[in-house]
Amino acid sequence: MLQVREVDPSCLKPWEGNPRLNDCAIDAVAKSISEFGFNVPILCDRDFTIVAGHTRWKAAKRLGLSTVPVITLDLTDTQRRAFAIADNKTAEIAGWDFAGLQEVLERLRSEDVDLSSLGYSDAELQALLVPEEDFDWQLLAQAQQTGTDKVHVLLPIKILSALKTDYKKAIQEVAAEAGIEGEDFSIVAGKVVGKLLGVQL
Repeated sequence: MLQVREVDPSCLKPWEGNPRLNDCAIDAVAKSISEFGFNVPILCDRDFTIVAGHTRWKAAKRLGLSTVPVITLDLTDTQRRAFAIADNKTAEIAGWDFAGLQEVLERLRSEDVDLSSLGYSDAELQALLVPEEDFDWQLLAQAQQTGTDKVHVLLPIKILSALKTDYKKAIQEVAAEAGIEGEDFSIVAGKVVGKLLGVQL
């Protein structure tokens, strides 16, 4: 049975070869921890090298937490690296039912939950909660002009579930050929669409 114990964050070591780019998520995760508590333990190996939870660890340090919940896994170095990749990659596979998401967000908002604590930007929340014809695109334009280059909105599309893998592969191939990069697949997909439409990115 897995055991959770409280550990000083300074005892944990990041995986130096971690290919996951997570710095852009630290603020959002820190806000979530402040709002809801540290409810998802960090996974590490016997040498206290982090297997899963680098962003939570960085957020904990930013918040000045004296301890964090940790589960120690009995993994070889090869297993640790493989699981770390699998843990991040499998999280990307799931999608959103945007109509259902909107319903949940609306209910949480009516219950006075701070929706920004869920990791969404103001522009994303407006895209999700405001009818398209009423969406304040000027707000998005202003946010982009203030110097931030990480403002994104979600544009839901629907494809046949049987074609999901083919669509993702096609987007990845176009992105690779065009040298398009992004922090996650949805951003890459947006850039690919922009390129196909001749939009200056």
